[in-house]
Amino acid sequence: KGPRVKDRQVAERALTKAQVAIDEGRLGVARPERVTFDAWADEFEQQVSRRVDRGELKPRTLVAYRETLTLARETLGSTPLRAIGAPELRSLYEALPKMRPASRDRHLRQLSACLSAAVDDGKLDRNPMPVFRKKLHLEKPRRGKAPLEDGDLEAIWTALADDEPVFLYASKLSAEAGLRLGELAALDWSNVNVGEGRIYIESTWDAISGQLVAPKDREARWIYLTGEARAVLEAWVKVAGVHEEGPVFPNPTGGRLSVRWLQRAFARAMKEAGVPKIHPDLRLPRSFHSLRYSTSVLMQRRGYHPRLIEQTLGHGSLELTYSVYGQWTAEQLAAEAARQ
Repeated sequence: KGPRVKDRQVAERALTKAQVAIDEGRLGVARPERVTFDAWADEFEQQVSRRVDRGELKPRTLVAYRETLTLARETLGSTPLRAIGAPELRSLYEALPKMRPASRDRHLRQLSACLSAAVDDGKLDRNPMPVFRKKLHLEKPRRGKAPLEDGDLEAIWTALADDEPVFLYASKLSAEAGLRLGELAALDWSNVNVGEGRIYIESTWDAISGQLVAPKDREARWIYLTGEARAVLEAWVKVAGVHEEGPVFPNPTGGRLSVRWLQRAFARAMKEAGVPKIHPDLRLPRSFHSLRYSTSVLMQRRGYHPRLIEQTLGHGSLELTYSVYGQWTAEQLAAEAARQ
């Protein structure tokens, strides 16, 4: 700081003189660290990797960030972090390969997290990504999947009946109790009490690392089985037998259930049943994960309390349970209206 002046030109000359002195190190003011994006990307990747090692993040999170960083390096690699602004981000955005709007937006959000971490570490003064994304006026991608109709479920069960029994019963339990793919693979008999009708979800199977990790949101939960869910589990016990330990749904070749095998079996069953991957009315995709959306809809129609549905799905709010997972199709609304 210097004496106040009213003449703009005088002020600008003084500013230039002060900046030169700073650059030459004559004022005892440290120059801002000039870190390139490549160098920071390496450091950020190491930070994320350490968080994965500590169990704070899932291995797939590191894989997702690496994908984003690889794309960003092609455009921003040698650019100093403090020089990244709207022009550089625009060049990055235009250089992204062809992908779905949701995937494009995901990369921008993950890059924003990377730049925010640089701000936290003092490598960057501010994160330019939020303002850039706002000015893009991107169409907000629709969230979620479409639930499966009652007729779709019956057709899929029929198709799965010709495959390995474990695929059928794992899929049915997912539809009735809302278990995710990884939770089905991680579920052990020691966490199942058929008599009391309870399941304890304390871990999920991570296919990338091949390990049991903390469930989504890192919160274990009890699932109190409805009569329909309990019937599925009891039917599976008759097929698989009574066990005190080991995977509830083992892989046909041994070990834990392969998430990929189950996904492929379910996709084959959908195709055989004539269930399109995109719902014709909702224009949302349908896959194995759609069974969790069906759980919400089925439990609502059967009159179960909202809190039970929320607890079953492991959601943190009823808004997520009803607004995202609880969306009904036209066919389901019509059937409910006609119900006596």
